[in-house]
Amino acid sequence: MKKLITIMLGVFISFNTLAAAGWSGKATITGIYALDSDRVLIKISSFTNPSGCDINSSGDVIINSKTHQNWFAMALSAYAASKPVDFYVNGCTPVWANTSFANVRHMRLK
Repeated sequence: MKKLITIMLGVFISFNTLAAAGWSGKATITGIYALDSDRVLIKISSFTNPSGCDINSSGDVIINSKTHQNWFAMALSAYAASKPVDFYVNGCTPVWANTSFANVRHMRLK
């Protein structure tokens, strides 16, 4: 019985994690906001907000520009060229009171 409960709990947690993940949808980057020397907020033209974050006009997704230099370079290139992007996000990172922004897990240029 204990094993069954553990398995059911694991499945429930997995579904909750997967439900908060997803692709943002094909869009263009409309703005980039530097929070500090490490993190940037990226605003995109349309955002499905699969993780249900408390986004605002400063951005939709958050990237650490030092640890994910490739995503940041891709975002800057796409922004400069007005090319569409698609972000895979999972979970939210709080920044200011009553705000949080979607954590990028994958990024692709369209």
